[in-house]
Amino acid sequence: MTSATNTSTTTVAPAPRLECRTDRATLVHALTTVGIGVARRPIVPTLGGVLLDGRGGHLTVTTTDYETAVSVRVPDVVRTPGRLLIDHAEATKLLAALVKGTRKRDADTMPVTIRATVDGTAVLELGGYTMPVTTYPAEEFPTLPETPPTVAEVNRERFATDAARVLVAVGTDDTMPMFTGVRMQTAPGSLTLAGTDRYRLAVAEVPATTAATEGRSVSFPGGVLSAVLKHCTADRVRLGLDAAGDWVSLSCGALTVLTRPVDAQFPDYERLFPEVAVTARADRATLTQATTRATAVLEAKKHTRDSRTAAQVAVTVDPTGSVSIAPVLGEHADAVTAPDHPAEVDGATDTVRVLFAASYLRDALNALDGDTFTMQLATVTRPVLFTATDAPGYRHLLMPVRPSES
Repeated sequence: MTSATNTSTTTVAPAPRLECRTDRATLVHALTTVGIGVARRPIVPTLGGVLLDGRGGHLTVTTTDYETAVSVRVPDVVRTPGRLLIDHAEATKLLAALVKGTRKRDADTMPVTIRATVDGTAVLELGGYTMPVTTYPAEEFPTLPETPPTVAEVNRERFATDAARVLVAVGTDDTMPMFTGVRMQTAPGSLTLAGTDRYRLAVAEVPATTAATEGRSVSFPGGVLSAVLKHCTADRVRLGLDAAGDWVSLSCGALTVLTRPVDAQFPDYERLFPEVAVTARADRATLTQATTRATAVLEAKKHTRDSRTAAQVAVTVDPTGSVSIAPVLGEHADAVTAPDHPAEVDGATDTVRVLFAASYLRDALNALDGDTFTMQLATVTRPVLFTATDAPGYRHLLMPVRPSES
């Protein structure tokens, strides 16, 4: 007698296979933006990938190098929900390769589809082509924390302008991390940005809607902020900070950047501002042009080596009411003259001559707003403060170069 064995079969529903469709320009823009977060030399292949996460009809495109994560939300493009982790560089190059010879205007409007095949491999469809894209296991993508609560919200145009001014003074030497960040500090109704590289300091106060908690501060990595600013296009920027201070975020429209703050104490800069002894007010455009000409002379005379003391200009304030800017040419100093420009001078009884790194003075004057600037100093060896006469919300402090001993 044959006995029958009853068996039961459990059917496991297949995981959804992502399919999204948009135009090429939208996808290229998203990949370019999140490229900020791609590891330059990934220690594992997945850190060179971009996660495509489709849910609720919307696609979130995300990259991370563990220290920084960048995501862009693309609305109403997901046909089938799911997740794919594809190689960022390869996908970007394919989007360019498949439209070679096509006018950019026409290429940008072409429809593009990214979908998962039965075996989970991603393919890209564009211009009649179907091309496989290197695919990594989506579950290997790092789990990212939630975007922290907003502590300040500001006008994007004002924030971008002032952040760019402050970034001029931020250092890039990773061996001195305290100088590589932009310090962001909230106070009721304002967000203050500050950056320094030891030789100059820039501070800007931005009107803000701030959280109803005590003021908080964080040092936002300067390199990340610089890369992100050009991708901020919505009307408002939101700064977020978690309770422990482990993560800081910057959000603008569909863009969200999550990064670890600079873990180093930012200098106590307020004590550096001078007790003013001499003040000079002059036309900013005229003095900027004079600085540009002096810098060009230094280049012609080959005084533009990398050292900040190699290419110098001398700013001379005359108590009778003028300012001049001349290149410093070492042993030929006595042969150099420069035109005087009208200025309102207060507090000076003798001629004051201050030396600056040429490029630093040029940056300071270019960062100011308005027609007139004010220069304030205590001594020729102490930091000198530059402000726009009609816009004191931005301050630029510049360390003079000490004169050589005669």
